[in-house]
Amino acid sequence: MPSRAANTAIPAVQTTGLGKRFGRQWALAHCDLEVQPGEVLLLAGANGSGKTTLLRLIAGLYKPTQGSMSIYGMDPEQEKLACRRTLTLVGHDNYLYSQLSALEMLQVWTRLRGVELSEEQAIDLLREVDLQDRRDYPVGGFSAGMRKRLTLLRTRLEEPKLVLLDEPFSALDASGQNLIEEWIEGYRSAGKTVVLASHNLPRSSKLCDRAILLQQGQMLWQGTGADLLNHVGATA
Repeated sequence: MPSRAANTAIPAVQTTGLGKRFGRQWALAHCDLEVQPGEVLLLAGANGSGKTTLLRLIAGLYKPTQGSMSIYGMDPEQEKLACRRTLTLVGHDNYLYSQLSALEMLQVWTRLRGVELSEEQAIDLLREVDLQDRRDYPVGGFSAGMRKRLTLLRTRLEEPKLVLLDEPFSALDASGQNLIEEWIEGYRSAGKTVVLASHNLPRSSKLCDRAILLQQGQMLWQGTGADLLNHVGATA
């Protein structure tokens, strides 16, 4: 069972009055959030509640319309590259090049990070997600679940302090979902911070130290994962 992370002087993520507007529509507003290092935080809520917007703001893919944010004490506006190096976001976009093989895709990702990955190391990583036998196949021919498994390997390659996961269990079979659970538990044990957005509340709520419920861009409620299930009902 997860235990709440102890408070530390510098939060992994801290936001004050954070908001994002698209045109006249506020996707997220007045978000005051503090995530401690080593904590697993679940973002829950219906489609359009602001979960993905919040993850993209933390990742630096969106610029806030209002408010402020820090990542491990750093200002993303002033220290953008340093903030990016501390985190990895795995979202709905997989950023896979359909003509490249799974092996080539891993090598591209590592080179973008300035790291060289041997073929043996790459195959070992592919073995983690049961894709070692597909290493030389173009990823354009992969199923949705296989593409998701490959994309999630970025969290293993980049060794981030902060892991952002948007619907990590979607498109995966039971064995793939179990693997993600193991990874999240491993990240916690290693002192990494995880913020995940998920509709799979029965599975994700048991992994988290704390859960937040978003509704129409507002933080509506927060508590433990067990309390979240009691609050909204155990719906997958």
